[in-house]
Amino acid sequence: MQVYVIRHGLSRANEEGIIQGLADSPLSDIGRAQADLLGRYLRRNGVHPEEVFSSPLKRALETAQLIAGAMNPVPPVRAVEGLTEVDVGMLSGLPLEEAYSKYPEKWAPDVNKWLDFSSFGGESFEKFFARAESAVRDIMREWDDLLADRTAFFVTHAGTMRPLLRTLLNAEGDFMYFTFGNCCYVRIEYRKVRDSVRRVLSDLVRIEHAAACMGEKNPSADVADSIGRKIG
Repeated sequence: MQVYVIRHGLSRANEEGIIQGLADSPLSDIGRAQADLLGRYLRRNGVHPEEVFSSPLKRALETAQLIAGAMNPVPPVRAVEGLTEVDVGMLSGLPLEEAYSKYPEKWAPDVNKWLDFSSFGGESFEKFFARAESAVRDIMREWDDLLADRTAFFVTHAGTMRPLLRTLLNAEGDFMYFTFGNCCYVRIEYRKVRDSVRRVLSDLVRIEHAAACMGEKNPSADVADSIGRKIG
């Protein structure tokens, strides 16, 4: 079995440098182009998911639908409430630099790194990870055989990718050392090693790589912040 964990395409709020969290910003034109490109890239490489699990927020659900739409046949897309981005509380809708200047005392420790927004009226690190991990475990309980020949996609957010990866890999740590650009993906494989199942993080592929392999221009080539560091 293999699982692809995908960050949504560039949203309008990403373009404007706005902190999103649970705010429901749709994809920008660039974000839609990224999602379409990634779907075609995966299809060309023979990747076809049995099902696509998505955050219900517009930027993720649009990405999931565009990627699925590039497949033949088109797989079902299931919105899962627990896969939403971390709740950033009063920071939602604020430009990132304004949030730094407006609440300087609240940025210690670095909540952008540790994903603890409880001091802003949002989710704590523990609550956020527990919520996302519970959603993934509920889905995984449907997979009675991790070694089966099947593929699934999770389309979600940069913050949410961290607890997802920790759960899917059955690993320790907070995964804060990973940076996830818009429409990048991480692939996880489940392999049999002797009498046990080994969980392997095989790839971390960015949209720039997919564009190069397709012989196309990177849709976000002219975006100043191509990594999409804005929260959400």
